[in-house]
Amino acid sequence: MSIFAKQIAVVSVVLLWGVLPLNAQHKQRMRLVWWNVENFFDPSNDSLKNDDDFTFDGSYKWNYKRFDSKKNNIYKVVSSMGVDTVPIMVGLCEVENSWVLTQMCRNTPLRQYNYNFVHFDSPDKRGIDVALLYPVNAFNVLYSKPIPVVDSLDASFATRDVLLVSGTVFGGDTLFLLLNHFPSKRGGAESEKRRILAAEVLKYTIDTIVQKHPYAMVVAMGDFNATPFDDCITKTLKVSPRREDWEQNTLINLMSDFEVGEGTYKYQGCWSVIDQIMISKNLHPLWSAKCEVEAGKANIYKPDFLLQPDKKFLGNKLKPTYSGPIYKNGYSDHLPVYIDITTTDKH
Repeated sequence: MSIFAKQIAVVSVVLLWGVLPLNAQHKQRMRLVWWNVENFFDPSNDSLKNDDDFTFDGSYKWNYKRFDSKKNNIYKVVSSMGVDTVPIMVGLCEVENSWVLTQMCRNTPLRQYNYNFVHFDSPDKRGIDVALLYPVNAFNVLYSKPIPVVDSLDASFATRDVLLVSGTVFGGDTLFLLLNHFPSKRGGAESEKRRILAAEVLKYTIDTIVQKHPYAMVVAMGDFNATPFDDCITKTLKVSPRREDWEQNTLINLMSDFEVGEGTYKYQGCWSVIDQIMISKNLHPLWSAKCEVEAGKANIYKPDFLLQPDKKFLGNKLKPTYSGPIYKNGYSDHLPVYIDITTTDKH
């Protein structure tokens, strides 16, 4: 049996149980994943969106064969991340619509695990959205809502919504998830203003949740197109990378401890951590009463099969779907990140 086949066999057993028991009486663990899957488009043309490049006649010559390969590549990564614990929640961005998500859940081996999804069409001009995949036997969705990011001074501005999902885990604990894909860095200073707008929306939403539910378990994750040290994160969202500031912060950023040379995205030879996971303090071991993020840290998922040698800048680089106009049949231009949340014996 191949290594990948063994991985799938393990995942199959674990997912059937929903969460992986660490101790039959006391502890359970669940895995939360975030991943920018890079242009998960269907081949048809949407006249209301700027998706022409990813159509039969578009510049990328996108077709159903390439779509199926992309779909299966995403499935392979998601399933391989469930070896140790279950990927109970998988946040994705750069997905075009509900159809591609349905194909993922129904026409890959994920169907045997009863995965479903939460998705809303956003006003993004390219038609790329955020979404959440989850096995229905492990996460019970109570509420979901897209929260728009608008510019009162520019009616033409359109970007991805913040996706709010709340649901129960571990037999009854409520978790609030906020999935994000902040505006890209194209446009210089103007693009920074737009990321600040997105951060303002996210902060307002989190503050509202915490005001109503002071002990809420909150996880904000996404492609923020910013590092943990950029202003939209530290000043607008008010999430400091400094441990001495954590007591005053509503959220703790679990992505601020990675070494130079580590990251989720590589541009011109430099890695940066722009895909991030942040948690409310009561999910951190320093403050946790019942559930906590294991080891108080997030992880970057970087198996060898997602990487290739970087001949120009040395080290490794990612295996994307396209390199410029050239089809590479890779996975994504971002690495996934994840956390494991466990129940604890603290009372």
